[in-house]
Amino acid sequence: MIPDRVMRKIQRCLALSKSDNGNEAGIALRQAQVLMAEHGVSQEALAIADFDVASVDTRAGRTPPRYLESLAQLVNAAFGTTTVYSWRGVKGVIEFLGPRDAVLIAGYSFEVLQRQLIRDRRNFLCTQSPRLKRMTKIRRGDAFAEAWVVGVRKLVRPMAMTDEMKTLHRTYRERRFGALDMLTTRERQPLRRHDHVAVEAGYEAGSSAQLSAGVTRTQREGLTHG
Repeated sequence: MIPDRVMRKIQRCLALSKSDNGNEAGIALRQAQVLMAEHGVSQEALAIADFDVASVDTRAGRTPPRYLESLAQLVNAAFGTTTVYSWRGVKGVIEFLGPRDAVLIAGYSFEVLQRQLIRDRRNFLCTQSPRLKRMTKIRRGDAFAEAWVVGVRKLVRPMAMTDEMKTLHRTYRERRFGALDMLTTRERQPLRRHDHVAVEAGYEAGSSAQLSAGVTRTQREGLTHG
């Protein structure tokens, strides 16, 4: 296994190779190439060395609701990350995988949006009749939340993930977690005649969700175009 100190030194050299000083950049690039050859470091290994995980707690159980998985996939599409869901005793955790800078922003974005989604879902249910059956409230709450995620799509611009990057994600995920089962989500019950109010209210609330400008613009552009 290649020592972390070697990987860090190669990464520092590659960072310096982008210097505006042509002489300094050339020396740093040659040093990086020598180190990579000496320790048998491939481009794939170097890329994976920059991968990391950002964990976000959820209020979901062993089987998370479909709307939370949809929200995670929306964030993945925006920042080029992938996710793994795990149950840790008393709480569910969503882990964002990918390049270190990307997962930090993705995790933060999911946390902010999840907080708004839960708040809006709770506020909507407070407007419903207290005489409703529990299953009706759950069904309408889920319908509201799924429509909320659709409404929030205006905040993000999907980025295409190359086949090379997909392979890196798969390799990193397998090395860190081993074989994983497919995620099973809690599906929403079929809607009934009066449930359309939940869909309309959810979409409207999601369309009003907020993310900081630094996340939606400046930082994201640095990730996708750097």
